[in-house]
Amino acid sequence: MPLWSMNDGSALSGTHTFTNGSAIVQGNSSADYKAEVKVGDIVVSAGGESRRVLDLHPKRTIPTSGVTTGANSLTFNDHGYALNQEVIYDNGGGAVATGLVHGQTYFIKAVADANTFTLSETAGGSTVNISGTGNNAQFFEGETKAGMTLDSTFVGSTESGAAATVRRPPIAFTESGPLHLDTTILGISAGEALGGLDNVETIAVTNTDGGTYHTSAPSITVAGPTARTILAAKVNAGANTITIDDHNMRTGTELTFGHGSGTQDTGLTNATKYYVIVIDADTIKLATSQSNAVAGSVQALSGAGNNTQSLTGTTATATSTISGGSVTGFAVTNVGSDYQAAPAITVAAPAGSGSLNLASGSVLIAADDEIVIPAAMYAVLVTGEAITYSDGGGTAPTGLVDTTTYFAIKSATSDKMSVATTEANALAGTKITLAAGSVAGSAHTFVGVTATATASLGLGVSGQTGQTEAPHTGWVKKTVGTGGKAGRVQYEVLVASGSLSGDQTADQADV
Repeated sequence: MPLWSMNDGSALSGTHTFTNGSAIVQGNSSADYKAEVKVGDIVVSAGGESRRVLDLHPKRTIPTSGVTTGANSLTFNDHGYALNQEVIYDNGGGAVATGLVHGQTYFIKAVADANTFTLSETAGGSTVNISGTGNNAQFFEGETKAGMTLDSTFVGSTESGAAATVRRPPIAFTESGPLHLDTTILGISAGEALGGLDNVETIAVTNTDGGTYHTSAPSITVAGPTARTILAAKVNAGANTITIDDHNMRTGTELTFGHGSGTQDTGLTNATKYYVIVIDADTIKLATSQSNAVAGSVQALSGAGNNTQSLTGTTATATSTISGGSVTGFAVTNVGSDYQAAPAITVAAPAGSGSLNLASGSVLIAADDEIVIPAAMYAVLVTGEAITYSDGGGTAPTGLVDTTTYFAIKSATSDKMSVATTEANALAGTKITLAAGSVAGSAHTFVGVTATATASLGLGVSGQTGQTEAPHTGWVKKTVGTGGKAGRVQYEVLVASGSLSGDQTADQADV
């Protein structure tokens, strides 16, 4: 018998700040996320919001007021950095703090107190001399014990100095590979038993910058679940059963019946929703409502139908949130049903500049090599980020080529930008020379990078029943399918119980 060691629902050390509209949690000087939290854990705020941990190296924005040039020091309240910790400096699209280099890795040289630190270029090296304060958007990224990034933004009222707890689902999370259930983990509790094995639980941003120049939250499209073709031979009208090998559905799952191109099963109506009653791993019956499914009230089948009829789950939906022109997270608004694999996620392209008339001297200012852009785009513009030009079927000005990617240079003058051929040139302020020439057309555009995302299945509340659906409390083994069954989860009950007491939330088997 293995020993059961992990106690979920544990209180995190110190106090914590959950900020509305932000995915970053900030702990005080007593917090120790590096010791108490792992990527993939679920952190629960005092107010009851639950979010999964994405990383332990959130951005530390250092405004000009946080740079002390005389002492070569930087200030961020409860930064959580340790000696010789690696951090990366980013100028945030503004002026570089003199003495630092955008994109370079530094090391924490000294920690004066919980709020103040200095840098070195090598571990244990000399203190970096900082003679300029930079700008208010510059930041550092590096692992910290007092900060973490969640997989979606906090939507409730800001909680400052609040308590928090952590739950650790029986899942193996890695930062370098896909999330998957750990077959060595056996324990599950009533509180941790997560239902919805075939629904969309979370959607996460996959490109590191979350796209660029999103002036409004982009729409997203979730691919629908694969339709299940039900052969006539799989329908037993006498028993009111349908055979679907290894279906992985739960009682209450919502499906839509399609009659295909042949004879319709006389017990079912085309384009109508039905609800699953699970008989066994390969067999289901249908009901006309969720309550009927739960009650076991079966829809009678009086015919076998045809070989093109189908049952299809519900398509999931979601919305996005943005900050600084980048997508920061997604909220699943409908988890869908009967997904046999994680669906593809399509994020709408950023709005970009909209149509520009570069033939106009008031839009293309050749003397300054600048282009007038909408105020909303200027507000989120970051020097050095990629941007793609289109001539919109017109004639490009000298210096620009249709469908070519350039790099933005944010002008000091409101609502203007220049472009460069490389990121390095943009950061150095080396503009492309623009000339009106024979420019034609009023549909020229500049568009940033589209955000990308992936979905994860089977880790949350069922969208069909509105409650968690554990196979049973007790000791349960969870496995995830691979190959043709990728994204599908199976539970194997080893020891079942009506309730658990004591360390009921322990789930890691120590071998």
